Amino acid sequence: MARQPQPPSPSSRRRIPGAKGQNASYSQPGPLFYAIVSFVAFLIGLAILSVMLWNAQLLVTLGLTGNYYYVVLLALGLAAAAFLFGVLQSYARFNGRNGWGALELGGPIVGCALVVLGGFYLVPNPLPFAVTVFVHGEGGTHDLVPKDSGEVVMELGGKIQRQQIGPDGGVDFKDIAPSHRGEAVSMWFESNQFESVHPEQKYPLKGDAIQFEVRRKAGKLSGHVQDENGNPLSGAKIEVAGLSTRTNSAGHFEFTIPGDRLQPSLDLVAEASGYSPRHYEAVPNANELVIALTPER
Repeated sequence: MARQPQPPSPSSRRRIPGAKGQNASYSQPGPLFYAIVSFVAFLIGLAILSVMLWNAQLLVTLGLTGNYYYVVLLALGLAAAAFLFGVLQSYARFNGRNGWGALELGGPIVGCALVVLGGFYLVPNPLPFAVTVFVHGEGGTHDLVPKDSGEVVMELGGKIQRQQIGPDGGVDFKDIAPSHRGEAVSMWFESNQFESVHPEQKYPLKGDAIQFEVRRKAGKLSGHVQDENGNPLSGAKIEVAGLSTRTNSAGHFEFTIPGDRLQPSLDLVAEASGYSPRHYEAVPNANELVIALTPER
């Protein structure tokens, strides 16, 4: 019975035909070689990291911090791959398909890629970041709030930050500490004309922009209706901004006018049975009106 051929062992030498019938042979590098490569790559990564820590402010000024961080990841990925697959003789393989055919990656490149990609996406960004808050009305993002009409207030770690609204409805909060990244924060709008639609909502600091919806504040309007002698008139009908009410037994009335109906001044009509109707120019959120009706003639 014929013997089955045995596959060559990983440690066996591979023979290559050489010149003049001579056979040349070579062997794969041993664990010591990979240990040296891993150690050198680790030292390179440590050196780059030391430069970043030693002169971090200069790197931030030049905008190189992110690039240097990526180089550190490459060095550490090479160190990890050389140590795992050269010294410890580990094994891994990735198989996949793309538009051009099959893709097969050996252990070292997979290990290096995992370190680089994992470090790049999973490690929090240590740099301060900025968030732009876009303030708009209930009509949508095109319903812009006028410039300098109020301030957006943000609470970060127990501290209050406020910024005046800009010409495009945007407010920039800069140099936010990286520890707040992903945190849900409270925000509100301080203005004489507008208020937040969702005052209790918290906004996560995940991206670089936040949509903040506001509406016009409701207005108050109140007053008294009396006759020519100063006696209160009960049941008098008062109409303003499409709203209607009647005075109580003391001749008092009061309106809460929705923000979308609010104007700097409103036409108010007061009428009562047996009296001539009166028109007044009423100013919301001002002093109470005193309306005197005279008997019809």
